[in-house]
Amino acid sequence: MVVSSLQHFFTEYYIDPIVHGASYNPVNTLTWGILLGIAIFGVLKLLEKLRIEVNQRFIITALPYMLVGSTLRVMEDADIFAPPIKYLFITPLIFFLIAAVCIVILLALTELRKMGKIGEVGIHFLYLGAGWEILSLFALLSTQEITKLWVLPAVLGISTPIAIAIYLIARRFDIMWIKGVNAVIIWAHLFEATSTFIGVDFLGYGEKHVMSAFMIDWSGTGAVMYPLKILIILPILYIIDRHLSDEPKTGNLAKLAILMLGLAPGLRNMLRMMLGI
Repeated sequence: MVVSSLQHFFTEYYIDPIVHGASYNPVNTLTWGILLGIAIFGVLKLLEKLRIEVNQRFIITALPYMLVGSTLRVMEDADIFAPPIKYLFITPLIFFLIAAVCIVILLALTELRKMGKIGEVGIHFLYLGAGWEILSLFALLSTQEITKLWVLPAVLGISTPIAIAIYLIARRFDIMWIKGVNAVIIWAHLFEATSTFIGVDFLGYGEKHVMSAFMIDWSGTGAVMYPLKILIILPILYIIDRHLSDEPKTGNLAKLAILMLGLAPGLRNMLRMMLGI
């Protein structure tokens, strides 16, 4: 009875949402959040062991891998992958897959550096990620046709001016922590908010995340994502800068995760809409 109940629980809250592409639920949302926190701690310890500095430059070198994750996720949306392989490319499993690949690449590059074959690890990490993203995009676009090109300028044309306005307002009132990577993170989440707004309000897409779906259902518009993002992201960034200033590696890795949670789904949303998937 206990085994059967546990099996039913895991199937309902974890397996079915992945296999059937269902919406998130409070149980798996909390679980994935806890696992993300544990993963951040584990990755931090590994990077320290590899003597890789977790700074803003490292965040930049990791950007292509976020784009790869989004591109592969859209390839799964387009049914390019067949079961059971396709399940690896469904959120949140794809986040852990990309993280695992990044770790393998960093381990290999670190060994090559020790052997004197390469110099700086970061630049090679960036190049490999960029090359992977180019190949992934080529594979996606070679099988799918762009049907709504207007989505690209629409998403960028709305999110970018809002991000710039927030940056300028911050400068006006001497809010000096809204700069650099923090400003990029704010833009990334506004980018994701805009992709959700356009998808929900104009193209008939739905929202799967628990809080976002609740707010959209309550307000009747995807535009509610703008205040929701601002009210969540700004305090989090402030807390990180204020309370983790003595632990920059932890703070930067947390920012990398927050950037990923905005940029990756935003790019996926935009690509899906452009391709009509």
